[in-house]
Amino acid sequence: MYSIRLVPVTIVVAFALAFAAPLRAAGTSAETGSEILRIGVVDVSRVVNESPQAARAKSSMATQFAKRKNDLEAKSNALRQDMDRLAQDGAVMSDGDRDKLQSAIRDRQRELQLERSKYNDDVSDAEHKEFEQMRADILDIIDQYADDNGYDLILGDGVLYSSEAVDVTDEILAELGDR
Repeated sequence: MYSIRLVPVTIVVAFALAFAAPLRAAGTSAETGSEILRIGVVDVSRVVNESPQAARAKSSMATQFAKRKNDLEAKSNALRQDMDRLAQDGAVMSDGDRDKLQSAIRDRQRELQLERSKYNDDVSDAEHKEFEQMRADILDIIDQYADDNGYDLILGDGVLYSSEAVDVTDEILAELGDR
């Protein structure tokens, strides 16, 4: 079954080839004065993973959430220690002390679970925001690169095969590195 993302790329490629065929049939060469259709391909996942913007985003996210992550880990370790203490000493504790500790453990487990959930939501929201900004930057670079280098069509996701001759991923990464 075809992916939803493949259908638009397939349509774009079909139109590109439909327009390219008459150009080729008319004799597209430097001698005839007709322009050759320039098509490029970008490995978007590679650009996203290898771009300097991605490295900066990862570093920024790690710094932004480090304190909360460390706090959650410390709370989790303290809770684990109390659970171990209950398992070891529960049999010799008074009923009141054991019940208090069990109740405190349950309350802290719920609190920790809620804090983890909020943390994960905040990280997810921040990642989404960073990704959207990075995506916009990458698309701007690709548009500018295509304009500067005379490309008629640059394809991204959904390309099943492309030769090295049309792969402009390294050039896009170089452009991203300059910004």
